[in-house]
Amino acid sequence: MKNKRINGTKKEYVWMIVLSAIALFPNIFLLFYGNNALPAALFLFTLSCLFYLLPCLFLRKRVFFIIQGIFVVLAPLEAAHIYLNRMPATAAFLLSIIDTNQEESFELLSAIKFPLVILFLFWAFYFLIVFVKIKNTCFLSFPRKTGSSWDSRLRGNDRQFAIRTKWIAALVFTGMIITGYATGYNKDIYPYGLMFRTYQVFAAKKEIKEGREIMKNFRFNAIKKDSINEKEVYVFVIGETGRYSSYSINGYQRNTSPMLAKTKNLVSYTDFYSEANITTSSLPMILTRASVRDYERSYVEKSFVDAFKEAGFKTYWIADQSANNKFVRRISGDTDKEYFHVTNFSDTTNFDEQLWPYLDDVLAKNDRKALIVIHTLGSHFRYNYRYPASFEVFRPSLKGAFDYALISAKNKEIFVNTYDNSILYTDFFLAETIRKIDSLQAVSTLVYVADHGENLFDTEENIVFHGGSEYTPYDFHVPFFVWTSDKYNILHPSKVENLNRNKDKKLSTHYIFYSMLDMAGVTFPGQIPANSIVSETLREDSVRYIINTNMEVQKGF
Repeated sequence: MKNKRINGTKKEYVWMIVLSAIALFPNIFLLFYGNNALPAALFLFTLSCLFYLLPCLFLRKRVFFIIQGIFVVLAPLEAAHIYLNRMPATAAFLLSIIDTNQEESFELLSAIKFPLVILFLFWAFYFLIVFVKIKNTCFLSFPRKTGSSWDSRLRGNDRQFAIRTKWIAALVFTGMIITGYATGYNKDIYPYGLMFRTYQVFAAKKEIKEGREIMKNFRFNAIKKDSINEKEVYVFVIGETGRYSSYSINGYQRNTSPMLAKTKNLVSYTDFYSEANITTSSLPMILTRASVRDYERSYVEKSFVDAFKEAGFKTYWIADQSANNKFVRRISGDTDKEYFHVTNFSDTTNFDEQLWPYLDDVLAKNDRKALIVIHTLGSHFRYNYRYPASFEVFRPSLKGAFDYALISAKNKEIFVNTYDNSILYTDFFLAETIRKIDSLQAVSTLVYVADHGENLFDTEENIVFHGGSEYTPYDFHVPFFVWTSDKYNILHPSKVENLNRNKDKKLSTHYIFYSMLDMAGVTFPGQIPANSIVSETLREDSVRYIINTNMEVQKGF
């Protein structure tokens, strides 16, 4: 004789299955489209379903589906990352969304207007069904018979059953947590993994804010150790989404860097790697002493730009991106002058050459000692928005605000062509910027490095773009160019000799801080000559490490 039964009609069962399928869509999508092997994918999907179903033991049906609506609301974030990277959303992905400016957001949203309409209708459908078709009753109910003795015994059984159910559920829940942590899958269980990573992002941003207070009184005690009477101008260009292997100066079969190849006194480093594959993580290790193994240093220490200023240099920041990035704005805000040329990211004339008028303005100031940082858009996606029509050499290429459905391995040729056009434009921008600096007839250098690389369906897994948990050498192997003026070469022959001697050594972005200062003759108590590319004692990386998109240290390439 049954004294309990599952509540609900057959139609209600069907609606509950439909609602659950909608809520678990990212989990189902990951099962069939993710990059995990089938046994691991099934195990992760099972864990996700158990986490999803657990609250139904304690909640009424309508309340359960309302609360689980968080699965539905957050689904687009998770599904989009799975679609692009075949894996759950990462901390770096969430941080990039938080730090993205409005123009870039509108560019993406304008390209997916139709899917957005479908999405909102989907949300409306889900919650309409919850309120109209689902009764606010318990999933489990217990029939009661009349009669004091039976009724009393049944109430006792109800209480015992409830207690046993909660204990069993608690044990199952604990087991799932232990299993998840033991296997490393806890951070991939949607939406709890997504919520945990969001917490990590905001915790990191809070740490950055607190570090800013510590930095108020921070000093390197940097000084200019030489007494050169000549005018000195040092330029540092931060590129965006640059692949080492896509430059013909580095051996690429297409002629993508004809102007740099003809530029005198230019050295291209062959084995230089970024330490992160997304801008928000790589910039701190490019601009400060922080490295993979002491990343937190970027929260409490200033940058080499600040060290230059301490040493008596005028400092300038010129950029057409990252105006929303608090780390960048902390540094740029402390320079003598910051210039941000930020327009709509979908503007068809939003090219890096628009930074030249600001550069010309700085060069016209005729400072005796100056450091200029230029942060470019480079090959930021969409690639076809990063160069004018005259640079559309490789065809067919992407056009306008193309449908994101084009992102497919079958369209690899179009993506590669468009990306190569953007590299051809970067070649022009860098060569012309060097020409402007060279015209000063000063003691000068220009250093260029891309913040990270890019995947273009290069591997069997058909990975595209960057910033995914699954990464390749293309994410990290970046172009690193150093140009020196004739006057610099005359005054610093040993440094130039070392610069050329070191070009094939195994290096990473944490060398930049020490190298920039050493090139300009700036020193401070913490200077490490073995970390400078112009030092004869340069010590290359024995093992390279990276920070992945969940801010975990891993062995690199």
